[in-house]
Amino acid sequence: MLPSCRPSTLSQTVDNVAAFRRLYPFAGRDLKVPDIDLLADRRASVRRSITSGAMWSVFLTALTIIFVYPVLMIVIGAFRDGLPSQKKPFTTEGLIQAFTSEDTWTTLGNSAILVLICGTLATVGGGFFAWIAASTNVPGRRLLTPLMVINLFVPPLFHTLGWLMLGNAQNGLLNQFVRLFGLEGSFMNIQSWGGLIMLMSLGYMPFAYLLMLGAFKNRDQSLDEAAQISGAGTFRTFFTITVPSIGPTITGAATLIMVLVFQAFDSPQLIGRQAGIYVFSTQIYRYVRDETPGKYTAAFALSLMLIALVVLLFLLQRWALRGRSFTTLTGKTSRREPQQLGPIRWVFSAVIWAFMLLNLILPLFAMVLGSLQPVFGVMSTGLTLDNYARVLTDRQLSSSLTLTAWMSILGGLLSMCVALVTSYVVLRRRGFIKAYTSLAVWIPWALPGVVLALAYLFAVLSFPSTRSMYGTATLMILVLVVGTIPLSSRIAEGALAQLSPDLEEAGRTAGASASRVLVTIVLRLVIPSFLAGWFLSVLFISGNLAIPMLLAPPGLQPVSQTALQMFLLGDMAGGAALFMVILIAAAVVLVLSGISMYIAKRIRLRAGKAPAAASSLTHIAS
Repeated sequence: MLPSCRPSTLSQTVDNVAAFRRLYPFAGRDLKVPDIDLLADRRASVRRSITSGAMWSVFLTALTIIFVYPVLMIVIGAFRDGLPSQKKPFTTEGLIQAFTSEDTWTTLGNSAILVLICGTLATVGGGFFAWIAASTNVPGRRLLTPLMVINLFVPPLFHTLGWLMLGNAQNGLLNQFVRLFGLEGSFMNIQSWGGLIMLMSLGYMPFAYLLMLGAFKNRDQSLDEAAQISGAGTFRTFFTITVPSIGPTITGAATLIMVLVFQAFDSPQLIGRQAGIYVFSTQIYRYVRDETPGKYTAAFALSLMLIALVVLLFLLQRWALRGRSFTTLTGKTSRREPQQLGPIRWVFSAVIWAFMLLNLILPLFAMVLGSLQPVFGVMSTGLTLDNYARVLTDRQLSSSLTLTAWMSILGGLLSMCVALVTSYVVLRRRGFIKAYTSLAVWIPWALPGVVLALAYLFAVLSFPSTRSMYGTATLMILVLVVGTIPLSSRIAEGALAQLSPDLEEAGRTAGASASRVLVTIVLRLVIPSFLAGWFLSVLFISGNLAIPMLLAPPGLQPVSQTALQMFLLGDMAGGAALFMVILIAAAVVLVLSGISMYIAKRIRLRAGKAPAAASSLTHIAS
């Protein structure tokens, strides 16, 4: 039998033929060696290597310029008190003053209180609802996942403005309702420590719920049954068996929620600041915008402290989980029947409806009612659509809507495109390129929007060639895209993880280039997830307040900033109408997307194909 060979290059073909002749000198006398230019083959191989190396160098350079370098400006800015264009000398005096200032440590204390309390309440509440949805027979549990997803879609500014209209001490709707019964004073004041903690805890519960739902669904419930057979009650089983079995998920969710609370700007700016409560994000904004001249060194000092605290949270999570095993799923069949609760299930059902009332129904009711009142809070004036007509006809407000629409659509598309490419590199490459890409893309996630905007502001002012970007919409859109990429990357990674590398290998074997494989195979298969991620990115950009507050140029203010200014000037009705227009447009797009996905699913079923789009969106939701 002749030895078989599978040449990978032309030069290997020649070597194989020569080896064949040495082994079998009298066989294959008529075998012809192809006329191959080995030198040309080597030159082509060298050219491919040089081209590939150059392309990866450009890719890594772009990552450094876009993601890494602006963040390094935080460190540089901490040692230079002033704008980069002012060319002030480096010094540690401003940094020392910032860390010895009483305001710095007051901000740290306020932030720590808010993070610990809100992080704990949001994690406990989200875990409680996830346990109800995954493991119990509580009535109404099937509403939890749609409710949490809807809350995730709604921008944080919506909840903040809605509760300002409900709990304002002067003319809040709840306070007016209580006064109808003859009670004097204010029933509640949302602009206080209690209001800020309640609002932020409720706002981050959907994140905690979605992070922990999968763990509760996948755990082996026979452990709970064994505990109950041994005589343990429902609460003892929950705290001694259920909760410890998903320890990594709980600590991971708690860490993420605490980081998000550290980054929060909307609620602390609108609610906490009025009560004299300054946290990292609002104090940094105050140093940059409200102080004359701006205290940039103090702002960057707080930014460095915030980054250090975020890193410390992740290190503490790793330390808490060291040396412990949390395996609950094995090769054996595990049961998934819901746990049968007694009469207490009706109490838990009431808690679900209370959460729905506080986190969605009441803020939405306040927004809708306020947008229909000529003067917010004055019930005797009746209801009218004049505010919506003013929003759509006023030149400044309509331009704000148009800017937000274009900025969100184009920014969301660009964010998903970059996320798809970087996620593809992270999943398909190995070594330094994978590690550096993953680190660069996730750097913006650790920074609040205010810090990210400040870092890019200093980055463009550092070079004369980029200073023209200062005060332009281009810089604002760029930072919004960069701040959205961590969210888009999570969606892109989930979609790409479902694709087998064999599909791409088959395309390359057929002669397709890497770029053609990415466009014709990968992109076509992840289109449903790409569209879903685009939609989420649009919502995130349209509701972002922190970045436009620092970077929006005069006359080019998005809806979030315009609505905030209208609220601060007392025009709550107009601000509510402006924000409702964005929510209505997002709802219409969501409904149309759902209809198109349903039609596509029906067409695939009739054609006998698997509903790939539906499965992809299910993966994203999970």
